[in-house]
Amino acid sequence: MCFSDARFAYGPFPPHWVPRRYLETYFAQHRLDSLLVANTTVEDVSRLTSTEGPEQWKLTLRKHDKLRGVDVWWEEVFDAVVIANGHYSVPYVRLFPCFSRLEAYDGKYPGRVIHSKCYRSPSLYRGQKVLVIGNSASGFDITNQIATTAQLPVYQSRRSKNKFDGDEPPDGIVWKPVITEYRAEDSRITFADGSSLGFDDVDTVIYCTGYRPSFPFWNASANGHELYDYENGKLVGNYWHTFFYGHPTLVLVGMPRTLTFRSFEYQAVAVARVWAGRAATALPSVAEQQKWERDRLEATRRAGTRFHDVGGPGQGETVDGMFEYFQKLYDIAGLNTLRGKGRVPPVVSDEMMWALEHEHKYPPPKKGKEGGAEVGFGSAAEMAEEGGNAEGWVMVDRGHMELEIVRG
Repeated sequence: MCFSDARFAYGPFPPHWVPRRYLETYFAQHRLDSLLVANTTVEDVSRLTSTEGPEQWKLTLRKHDKLRGVDVWWEEVFDAVVIANGHYSVPYVRLFPCFSRLEAYDGKYPGRVIHSKCYRSPSLYRGQKVLVIGNSASGFDITNQIATTAQLPVYQSRRSKNKFDGDEPPDGIVWKPVITEYRAEDSRITFADGSSLGFDDVDTVIYCTGYRPSFPFWNASANGHELYDYENGKLVGNYWHTFFYGHPTLVLVGMPRTLTFRSFEYQAVAVARVWAGRAATALPSVAEQQKWERDRLEATRRAGTRFHDVGGPGQGETVDGMFEYFQKLYDIAGLNTLRGKGRVPPVVSDEMMWALEHEHKYPPPKKGKEGGAEVGFGSAAEMAEEGGNAEGWVMVDRGHMELEIVRG
């Protein structure tokens, strides 16, 4: 979780303020402060076309003036735009058949149903009766954290088994299937197995069902198309998860699900080389880029995977997919100049791959009667027995969220 030229001085799973400080420091170290305009909202991005030159982009910007208590609006024109707004800001609640009834339930009991985006601390749910929806990363985290403070049991509604789960839930947690109905008239929540929870059984429902990419600033009318295809879960007119073949001066950094910071760096270096006219390999023709998009969509549909998941340890696809993704960006960027101008794309070393494969937020569950998710490797010897390399493993205790270094 770092850029190649600045090591991240923390364990693998830090609290949110640590990476924020890392990024602020990184920006300052490179003396880019004069180029930064903070606390500014991009309200509109519109393409400007001209027969005399390349396309440009008009941005409508807004910044709040605290002294006067007003919003200041203005427009600026740019030669190129990098979209890097992330995609973990707009909560997504899966549209199961019960969704319409959920609206009625939420209307009758306002504030009882929230999304994990609103979650801050398990201490806020001390003594409460909680139902968590979802068991991916945030659902797994929140369920186990809340179990340390909430009134037990904590209920967790799950569509499928998480790779961190054992055969039985940990003490204090009850697994439930998906919800089939919210009944506002009698406050009951019904599950697929016919069981239900009543008003006195639940104080808070927390949806941990992820987020959706959002680009509210994108002016589809002025730009000729939407930026994101929600039906297929992909960027529109995009090549290699980065470039837009219809807009040579527009790129998006940060969409693929893989090694995040290294992916950002590979994309940034490749984009800089292309726009500076120093790319080692030119981008393919528009026809070839369109073919890549079609083929990628067909392949991911067939495999049942997501368009922008490119792989990596624990990321749903093979490590080969990650290396293919990085290699293409590396081929486009090439090396820096003889005089050292331009960044060299970072290597994905054996040391890094070892760390990715051996740093675990949660120890893998044991099999058999001890197979609860809270049961894990308790010692270096146990790790070795399970086939792991005991030396240098880094694990995080779920209950206290403290780093434990296990050395042989």
